[in-house]
Amino acid sequence: MGETHNIQRIKERINNIEDVLASVAAGDNEARINSETEDDLSGIEAAIDLLIDDLTDELIQREKMQKEVEDKLSKIQEQQKTIFQQQADLMELSSPVSKVWDNVLILPVIGTLDSQRTQIMMENLLEKIVETGCTISILDITGVPTVDTQVANHLLKTVTSARLLGAECIISGISPAIAQTIVHLGIDLSSIKTKATLQDAMIYAMKQNKLSENVKLQTLFTDPDENED
Repeated sequence: MGETHNIQRIKERINNIEDVLASVAAGDNEARINSETEDDLSGIEAAIDLLIDDLTDELIQREKMQKEVEDKLSKIQEQQKTIFQQQADLMELSSPVSKVWDNVLILPVIGTLDSQRTQIMMENLLEKIVETGCTISILDITGVPTVDTQVANHLLKTVTSARLLGAECIISGISPAIAQTIVHLGIDLSSIKTKATLQDAMIYAMKQNKLSENVKLQTLFTDPDENED
């Protein structure tokens, strides 16, 4: 009878070990055997508890390290967002469009042009044309050291887009180096009004503006009966 009881007791302890191990596997880091019996099986139970302690400590350290890595990654992502936003703001500031005269816009461009900056520049100019209703815009590239094929094509697209919005776009400040590059690349700017200097472009724009005003005045004061004749 006593032997049967011992066997039953051992089975219960083995079942308890299995339950503890299952609990630990399910994520319960607090589960322990904590056997109070002193026999051959108690050594195994104590060893299992020590192993669970080691595994739990290692898991806690890993979770801590993972949290630190995630926090650092989150900070890096936030910093990248800030950097990208600052770059976008700088792009925006580097392509200011101003109304310098009645019906005349000017976009001075300084520094190296790339496709991204040229795209933003084009968008800013077109938005300003729509906002102000100006029909003459000057794109001054005096401060641009050089252009490549992509940038030149963007300039052409800018002029074409401005025309579709009812505005004439004048490109001024084409340096000899840029002129040679454009010719070498085989880019045709013959359909675009170009001026050597910003001053020349301004004079031309004011003349065109004056002509446009005269046409409006003539139309306004023309006798309708004369048109019928």
